[in-house]
Amino acid sequence: MARPDYAALADILEHMNKEGGFIASVISTDNGLLIASATSPTTNRDIVAAMTGYVASTVKRMRDEFKLGDLRDITVRCSLGKVVFRNIATIGNEGFLIAAIIPKHVRYHSRAIGKAATKIRGILSYKK
Repeated sequence: MARPDYAALADILEHMNKEGGFIASVISTDNGLLIASATSPTTNRDIVAAMTGYVASTVKRMRDEFKLGDLRDITVRCSLGKVVFRNIATIGNEGFLIAAIIPKHVRYHSRAIGKAATKIRGILSYKK
C-alpha cells in the first residue's frame, strides 16, 4: 500500500484558508493526532489538533447516548469568530476531521470546507 501524500494535505488546507478567509485549519484524527496544518505563526497547531480530538470524543459520547447517527460537523460560535469541525472520513476505527478557525466577518464556510474534504478523502484513501 502506498502512503498518502501528506504534503498535499497542507496545500489543500492553505487553499481552503485562502478561499474561505479562514485564520487556520488542521486535519487531525478523532483522538487529537495532528496530520496536517495550515496555521498562522500565532496559532498553536498542536493545541488545535488536541482540542479537535477532545471535542470529537465529547460529541461521540453525546451522539451515541442520544442515538443521533454519524457525526457530520460541529460549529462553536463565539463573539469573535467560530470553529468548525467537519468529519472527513473514517478509515478502520480511526476518524479524520478538519478543524477551521474562522473570523467573525466570514459568514459562509461550508463550500470551502466541503471542497477541501472531498480532496482530502481522495488522498487519505490508501492506494494499492
